[in-house]
Amino acid sequence: MNVTRTHNTAPGKSLLLSAAVAVAAGLAIPTAASANDDAVTCGLKTVRGVYDFHASGFNIVSGAALPKAIIERVVFDGYGGVLTPLVALSINGTIIQPPQGNPGVYTVDADCTGTLTFADGPMFRLQIRPDGRSLNMLQTNPNTVMQGTAEKVLPLSAWAG
Repeated sequence: MNVTRTHNTAPGKSLLLSAAVAVAAGLAIPTAASANDDAVTCGLKTVRGVYDFHASGFNIVSGAALPKAIIERVVFDGYGGVLTPLVALSINGTIIQPPQGNPGVYTVDADCTGTLTFADGPMFRLQIRPDGRSLNMLQTNPNTVMQGTAEKVLPLSAWAG
């Protein structure tokens, strides 16, 4: 003798079960990440404040590499202007005190890279941390090999210069 059972499900329970399965299936499917989910955009205001810069490297003079080192306070205004109120430089062991206050200009690209050019000639490529707390700086003038880091030490509003 064959016994057939029929399952009697209320229409509301069936609809609820179908909805729960559909939601679970939707959550299990990975979503494609948007190209802009992790995008970081930098601008001039990313580099705004008072930074302490230190670097070392070499000047190449008549084929000879002369060591150099620098410590410097750099003030970025957030609009593309820069000043250097404190500078100390050593070239081949001779301490040089350049004039203070050397002005310059800087650019910042959306990809957090940029340039810095001082009025008296030194030029740098910048690699900027997206939060603006530090910059890697590479001097790009001919016959120089120098790289260093600038760390933000004060917001511009706290600078009394």
